[in-house]
Amino acid sequence: MKRITLLTGIFLLVGGATASTQFLGGHALFHTWTAQNLEPGQLSVKWQSRFWSGSTSLGGVSNVTQAVALTFGFSPHVELEVTPILYQDINFNPDLVTYNAPDDVYFRMRFGGYRGRVMSNPIQWGLQASARTNSSRVSNVYLEPYSNVSNEVSLGGTVSWFANQLYPAEGPSAHANLTYLNHNDGGASSINIFSGSTNDLEFAFAYRYPTLHWELFGELYGNVFLTDPPDHAYTRADAIWLQPGFTWRFFQGMSLTAGLDLRVLESGPAVHYGAWPAGAYRQQYRPNDEFPAYYPPWRMSVKMAFTPSTTFRHSQTFSEVRLDSQKDWEMREKIGVTEREMIDWLGAEDQSAEFLDLELEKIRAERRQAEKELEKLKDKLKDDKGK
Repeated sequence: MKRITLLTGIFLLVGGATASTQFLGGHALFHTWTAQNLEPGQLSVKWQSRFWSGSTSLGGVSNVTQAVALTFGFSPHVELEVTPILYQDINFNPDLVTYNAPDDVYFRMRFGGYRGRVMSNPIQWGLQASARTNSSRVSNVYLEPYSNVSNEVSLGGTVSWFANQLYPAEGPSAHANLTYLNHNDGGASSINIFSGSTNDLEFAFAYRYPTLHWELFGELYGNVFLTDPPDHAYTRADAIWLQPGFTWRFFQGMSLTAGLDLRVLESGPAVHYGAWPAGAYRQQYRPNDEFPAYYPPWRMSVKMAFTPSTTFRHSQTFSEVRLDSQKDWEMREKIGVTEREMIDWLGAEDQSAEFLDLELEKIRAERRQAEKELEKLKDKLKDDKGK
């Protein structure tokens, strides 16, 4: 069953279609992660929800999933992430009602921010390793990405292009992901990773266009099974999805993102409609043809992101960020370095990029220290005048 499609099928909505790349945190979109890592000591909190609802002659159907992604910048090139799925619920009738509270948990480690060049264009690249631990009451849920009672593992890579290499969030960017996912369902042992397990490749492409307070983006994502899922799996089809969306940054460090998943392609084994006979797999039957075989034609995803200050890092306000950016460029103009020259230097070699990062951070630290000294001097002069 080798069909080129994205398996993220959840008849319900969910905002991240594939099993290992859903509910991403940090700088990631809904289904695509980038090579840009959080800064050391930076914390990202993302509450995410995905949903779908429809009606049939047998009644209404709805599906809701919610999760929280907690991502921490461990070093300039490493970030750690834990994403518990807090709640998953399908509502139809006694035959299909299923809920988990909580559901499974994702653990991820990303290595990013590594620089290179492709056809003289500077790019960044990174790797991601993740594991999905089974902690749900019910696995293998209708309309959700395929999962078994075992623990899943995945390994992927990403390549990112940023129009603004110095301040990636201030310019357009493009990203491409490829991830190998092993469902580890080959036997009773939870560590039986390669023998007889279900495997698939997940892919994602994304483009982002930011402004000061808004960002428009589009994602094209999917997967292809390398080996067939078991016959008792609800989700056995591949699919390709297109998701347009936007992000509203209403405060520095806080944003609201929404995206609409549109199913482009679906391909999987034929399902049967009506009551399932004795001895047959229930997962291969649907009440009637009003119920999608695997995926709905659309689904909605929403997330709220928050970047709080931590003991290790202060989260800047909008005015602080813009002031830093302006002062940095004013300093570069004084020393006669143009933006193009700076970007060329940044992508020339890893050592120059590392040196530039250190120099910029040194400049910022020295300026902040000077501003603090100036404030202290102002306060002292005010006290002297008051005496």
